[in-house]
Amino acid sequence: MPRLRSLALIGATTTAALLASALLVTAPASAAPGQATGASAAAPTITINATSKLGVITNDVAVVYHAAGGYGGATIHGKITGAAAGDVATLYYQRFPYKKPAAPLASKTLTAGTQTYSFKVTPPLATRYTVRLFPSSTSHTPIATSKGQNVYVLANGNVTGGNSCQNDRPVCHETYHVYTILPPSALSTEIGKHLYPYVGVNLSPTSVPPPPRWLYLNAYHSSVTTGHRISAGEFVNIFTFRFTLGNDGYRFNWVLCTRDTVSKDGLGLPGSHGCGYLQRVSGTNIPYLG
Repeated sequence: MPRLRSLALIGATTTAALLASALLVTAPASAAPGQATGASAAAPTITINATSKLGVITNDVAVVYHAAGGYGGATIHGKITGAAAGDVATLYYQRFPYKKPAAPLASKTLTAGTQTYSFKVTPPLATRYTVRLFPSSTSHTPIATSKGQNVYVLANGNVTGGNSCQNDRPVCHETYHVYTILPPSALSTEIGKHLYPYVGVNLSPTSVPPPPRWLYLNAYHSSVTTGHRISAGEFVNIFTFRFTLGNDGYRFNWVLCTRDTVSKDGLGLPGSHGCGYLQRVSGTNIPYLG
């Protein structure tokens, strides 16, 4: 799994219709004068959902920018009820900053019977998806439209550095280069953000201890430099911390976070998730911070 800048850059030592109710309309064998001989079919309906390899994060679905291993994409899926064979389901997208009209991305022709649909997507920035149902591939007037489904995008990145405290006793000094990979349009906003470090250390005089239960904000003399631009879509921060370990066994963990500004640059999740506000976070089940 790629390292997620907003999810947690963690320290080195842990590691889908045609439901076709073809409405089986049953007309009476004979009808009284003025009596209707049929029933009107219900209007088609479309459900829509999104799933990604990251799972649901604080009620939202997200992918990782340009990530490998399936983490860079999501699936838009749902069910269409009340359609007819030959109807066309088309996926539309509207990308941050949502100033351009929604545009078609992919289409599928439906067959008779109950049917689901799915489309694979790889958004570079926060994107809103809808599915529209048309009576044919040449029609421009939809007969049904789904609600909107948002898929958010998290920055990618990687970490280098760190060393064995065995060579650094009695005081361990750790230095990491934290690289952030993101859409060029978001660089000017993200590179200027303050990074909040959380660090936890566990020591034992007799053995290698379990991971620290808590990571604390700005602990262990932690420091993070301002971002340095490497390219149009990448920058680096240098993160350091130190702690006294003497001759003890040790285990440490850490995470950096920045506060999300998805309404400003289309990166991250909506809302606040505690970054820089929480004084401590779990060291064994690190939550989303942004």
